[in-house]
Amino acid sequence: MLRNGFNDLGVKADFVSFSEHNYKYSNENIHYICRPIVYFNGKVLSSSNIVLRNIFRGCSYICKMLIFIWALVRFDVFIYGFSTSFFCFYDLPILKFFNKRIIYIFFGSDSRPPYISGKFVDITTADTIMETYKIKKNLMTIEKYADVIVDNPPTSHLHERKVVCFSRIGFPVSIDYGVIPESRTDDQVIRILHAPSHIEGKGTEQIRTAIKNLQRKGYAIDYVEIINKPNSFVLKQLSCCDFIVDELYSDAIMAGFATEAAFFGKPAVVGGYATIEDMGNLPEECIPPVHHCHPDHVEQAIEKLIIDKSYRVDLGLRAKHFLDRCWSARSVAERYLRLVKGDYPDDWLYDPKDIRYLHGWGINQKCLKENIRAILSIGGREALQLSDKPVLEQMYLDFAFIE
Repeated sequence: MLRNGFNDLGVKADFVSFSEHNYKYSNENIHYICRPIVYFNGKVLSSSNIVLRNIFRGCSYICKMLIFIWALVRFDVFIYGFSTSFFCFYDLPILKFFNKRIIYIFFGSDSRPPYISGKFVDITTADTIMETYKIKKNLMTIEKYADVIVDNPPTSHLHERKVVCFSRIGFPVSIDYGVIPESRTDDQVIRILHAPSHIEGKGTEQIRTAIKNLQRKGYAIDYVEIINKPNSFVLKQLSCCDFIVDELYSDAIMAGFATEAAFFGKPAVVGGYATIEDMGNLPEECIPPVHHCHPDHVEQAIEKLIIDKSYRVDLGLRAKHFLDRCWSARSVAERYLRLVKGDYPDDWLYDPKDIRYLHGWGINQKCLKENIRAILSIGGREALQLSDKPVLEQMYLDFAFIE
């Protein structure tokens, strides 16, 4: 999508990915020169023969090396996402040697401390500590070489450099799948859509309970839940729902699913402990329109959108207008060009030393406290990897042990 925005501005850009997305967002995401790597990586995973696996792994590595040389000759700017690189960050000093500009974008789990992430609740405390060390080490390597880092303030605990606030730049939206929103008449039941990628982390069980409670109250609700379906299927369902319930424990204002809903003019209920103040002193025009609520109040939030049609419709229209105005592929690409040129204003930056948000993503407060206590009991305060932020470190100690 960002590539489309650059190309629209007349800036030559290419997008390369070495794996297909689980939900098949688009085959166009796989550049033709990357398809051999995708093929060989698939063979590495599917083959039971260790010799063949090593052969496929070697073929993948050779192809990746050729692509890196091709990119090194062809491009002046490298924009990385999800804490990735060509060769486990060993390519970064090479890029700097050749005076290439490096921009890193983080999307959540690639920078968020694992001990405050619902993604890691099923692994052992010792493994959580190891994952935290790994992410911290990766971030320090990236911060050594990157010219610009883009991240969401509520996930920036482990950073030591200032980051460009993600919401100042935006999530580029460019959906063109031929899906036309269906009109809904007044006599239809309210259709509510929920599409969790991680049932526990998204709070799906609590959302189901809220829907059942509202149905018992007499509301006519058609609750549609989509799990493990391709993105094209999700988009078709989005086109004919009334609104969505995104997630319960979000540390972002408008994440991917809510953004897709906004493209169709569908409003989103987004639960979370984070407040606007946690997002990095955003001006009003940078705040995406969603119905945000505390996780404990999701039922009331859903009921609000059911009974107040004018509010529901207006919120959806405002969300779509926000995308068209602020998060279109072209407008986001324009802001990335400012990062490339280094002419962005200082108020785009956020200092992680100022973070006071504790709750993370995908986990309720009770479980979070248990997590932190377990981390501290095994690894001590060092396991938090927050020694450069003594105020935040002490806040976690107080939070964990004060009921």
